[in-house]
Amino acid sequence: MLTYEEVWDDLLSALDEAGLEPFDVQNFIETGTCLREFRCFCQVPGASTGSEIKTEIAFVWDAVMTAHSVYGLEAAPQRGFSRSMTPDFARRDGFGNALELEIKYYFPAKNFESAGFLTRTVQNIIMTIVDHQNFPEVNFEISVAPDHVVTVHRACAFYRWPVPLDTERLKLTPLCKEIARVLQALHHSGHFEESV
Repeated sequence: MLTYEEVWDDLLSALDEAGLEPFDVQNFIETGTCLREFRCFCQVPGASTGSEIKTEIAFVWDAVMTAHSVYGLEAAPQRGFSRSMTPDFARRDGFGNALELEIKYYFPAKNFESAGFLTRTVQNIIMTIVDHQNFPEVNFEISVAPDHVVTVHRACAFYRWPVPLDTERLKLTPLCKEIARVLQALHHSGHFEESV
């Protein structure tokens, strides 16, 4: 099984092969549970710094996955890890040999009245490019002031991509090329007015 470091190394290499330059690459570790989290962002090459059209790619890696990658799938339970501690998705996909990449496409949304139009637009753009059934969900982060003014703080479309870990290296270049095509399509669609 691949290690956490091999997964993010393969991911960054695939992004590079797809012509995307990751920025704000982050690795977190929660010291109490040893849960690890990776995330990075990408923009269309040549986009202005601070562009609201960008993608975020992230995954989480728990202590059981670390044990599997260090000691092997058979040895991990003998070292104090029980099958009941394995996440649900890992039990479904073969006891810890898979993870999910979360892919988010951020886009500007100036007012909540346009949320329906933007949702349909973004979903249509993404679905004309992707050739899988991961239909994107669109989320808006809003606040409502005491005077009932609705402000949109953030908008994104996201889906999850299952990644098998029982291989020598990950082949993520096709996925990263898809991400690059979606970013280009969002950037050049003419539907988003950026504030930068």
